[in-house]
Amino acid sequence: MADEAGDEEITPTEIAEAIRDCLELSEVDDVANVRRYLGEALDAVSDGMPADFVAMTLYAALGALREGSSN
Repeated sequence: MADEAGDEEITPTEIAEAIRDCLELSEVDDVANVRRYLGEALDAVSDGMPADFVAMTLYAALGALREGSSN
């Protein structure tokens, strides 16, 4: 999704591919809820949910990862 002139368009397929790549990493199992949030984000992309919903789900995964890595 592009929001300003000069921004590169990112397709839902590219987002889903990046999420799948993350799900293949063993590190996502080291921190509680990261795999769950990534799975929810992938489902949201597949279901055609709005980009802001997908972004918030990915942000939740990032927050869980940050919290888990600080412990």
